[in-house]
Amino acid sequence: MKISDEIKAKEAIDMWRSKAPEEQLRHIRLAIETLELNQMYYENRSNEKGIKRSENAIKILIQRRKDIESEL
Repeated sequence: MKISDEIKAKEAIDMWRSKAPEEQLRHIRLAIETLELNQMYYENRSNEKGIKRSENAIKILIQRRKDIESEL
């Protein structure tokens, strides 16, 4: 699933909830890496809306990662 904004991040998290915590963490790590690359692209293009969408999605994924890690 391609995550490009907050809504897609939340949808992905919901989809991953049925998976093992380690697998969820792997998906989250990959999604964050992709979003960080997207954010750099938007920064190079001076696309403030794109930067903000990426930042917000990253924040959501980081919070979910913290939640999972606290449960382990």
